[in-house]
Amino acid sequence: MDEPPSPAIVVEIRGDAKGRPRLIRLSDGRELLVSDDACTRAGVAIGAVANETFLAELDGAEQRAKAHEAALRLLSHRARSAKEMRTRLRMRGIEATAIEDEVARLETSGLLNDEQFARSWVADRGRMAPRGRRMLRYELLGRGIDPEAVEEATSGVDDLETARALARTRARGSALESYELFMSRVGGFLRRRGFSYDVVATVIRETWAESSGAPPSPDGAETVLGDGEVDGEL
Repeated sequence: MDEPPSPAIVVEIRGDAKGRPRLIRLSDGRELLVSDDACTRAGVAIGAVANETFLAELDGAEQRAKAHEAALRLLSHRARSAKEMRTRLRMRGIEATAIEDEVARLETSGLLNDEQFARSWVADRGRMAPRGRRMLRYELLGRGIDPEAVEEATSGVDDLETARALARTRARGSALESYELFMSRVGGFLRRRGFSYDVVATVIRETWAESSGAPPSPDGAETVLGDGEVDGEL
């Protein structure tokens, strides 16, 4: 009875530069191009037996290395929620096990923190593109943030004050021919930023009086604000 063939062994490793891919040559003539990180994770060395277990471990190490590299690249642009990170890594064809390992690794190191992400998101929006609490909640929930963390992160948002500041800024560049036109332009902008009907109506009346010195027409607000707008809590 013939003996089963002996498994191949690693006979050569080329490419010692840190961070560069390595060429692994096996005794049966096969050549594997593997990242430096994966080689380190899998403990590749000359003389290692390249059986199925070895190759599976090497493949898993390569997946984890790809996940880590991609995750750091994503985080270099901006913070991410755990859900966003999983979605982005899946889009890169990385295996689920490697993704979960990487997410856990990032959470342990503090590079991935949904509560911190939510607070930063609200602060960044407040500086660059202020919007209502309702829209902030919608954005955060859509990124997989836990509802309790969303409530905590948005609890300090004052819709009335935020809307007032936005309305005053928009008023300086808006036509003041009529209250209805002012309401359509500035009020419509505020509604698109997620502010409620009541907040918008109050702020528009105040801002119109400040900007024009004239009282609003008695029947303009409800007609213009109601067109095409849907109000409601998430």
